[in-house]
Amino acid sequence: MSDSGSAFRFGLFFARLFQWISAVIVLGLTAWATVHLDGYRVVYTLVIAALTTAFYIPAFFLSFMKSNRGYMLPMDVVFSYLWLAAFIFLSQANNTCSWFVWTASRACARKNAAEAFTFLAFFWTLCGMCLEAGNVYYYLRDARGAGPNPGYIEKHRPGRNGSAPGSQAPDGDHAAV
Repeated sequence: MSDSGSAFRFGLFFARLFQWISAVIVLGLTAWATVHLDGYRVVYTLVIAALTTAFYIPAFFLSFMKSNRGYMLPMDVVFSYLWLAAFIFLSQANNTCSWFVWTASRACARKNAAEAFTFLAFFWTLCGMCLEAGNVYYYLRDARGAGPNPGYIEKHRPGRNGSAPGSQAPDGDHAAV
């Protein structure tokens, strides 16, 4: 694979890593919130964070495969919408926190942190989706032979009479090039 494909693989690994870390943080914050608060919006975010934490472990290994053919791309599309919906649910939840009060409670800090890391999980999922598409593009380009291929041998074009340049024509003369 080309140098740009290798750069895509490293970028894809770091996007997956940051996405997974953000999902684990959201998982912890929303697990705390389900014990202390009620509401389906927190449970929805908890489920999405748990699914991301479980399903994206193989993505770490797939991001370094040279023959990555976009195995995670459909899951990235689905999870990008799920994370966006989770962010919207958390931001529209009952806002008992007052933004202009100097003594903010810890519950408000946890809610704001959950919103922030939910958005980061959405952002890194979107980045991973774009990098996965670029990785597939470079894989297909190299597989078709359009990219750099050190083992490629150029063939000579045949002459006018169908023979290779420099070979003898049927009448004994050299073929014209």
